[in-house]
Amino acid sequence: MTSRSDTGVWLTPSDGRRWRFYPGALSLAFGCTGDFGYNVDAWETLRKPTDLNLWLSERFGPVLHPSDDADFGGAKQLRAAITSTARRAASGQILDPADIDTINLWASRPSVPQYLPGGTHGPVPPTPSQMLATIAHDAIQAFATTAGMVRECAAEDCHLIFLDTSRPQSRRWCSMSRCGGRAKARAHYARHLTGERS
Repeated sequence: MTSRSDTGVWLTPSDGRRWRFYPGALSLAFGCTGDFGYNVDAWETLRKPTDLNLWLSERFGPVLHPSDDADFGGAKQLRAAITSTARRAASGQILDPADIDTINLWASRPSVPQYLPGGTHGPVPPTPSQMLATIAHDAIQAFATTAGMVRECAAEDCHLIFLDTSRPQSRRWCSMSRCGGRAKARAHYARHLTGERS
């Protein structure tokens, strides 16, 4: 199973400068494969079942069998429920019971089994459905036990959502190297201008 510390995703914004975003939860990383409900087609990265296979195998290892149309449709439904729940949690809104039902339904399915290395047999590659169930389990962990830590980037032009796992729980930005750094630069420039006018 993928650890929470290994949830980084590569994003390529309109400026073309690819960067790594760490949402802090596997389920939120899965949400980043789409537009997070903002209807921005350019953000969509899961356009066909092979895209889903690639994403899953990058996080879980080899897939037992390729995703079919049913897996792909289910993945899109699960992702929509996760992103809707994340947006609501980040803004302090009441969570949608239909989204909760979708996440719970996926979590009720068999997930990727844990594996103790050192035996004579290796792990059996999981199915796409098991991988999606594991993502649903992660979503439950993120939204049920750490709901107050689900945040949206404080930049006005950024809507990325992350799980604030910082010790003081004071993370404000999707990344200090992007939005946080820009905010610091703007504040420095504003102080500089104010100093010149004094």
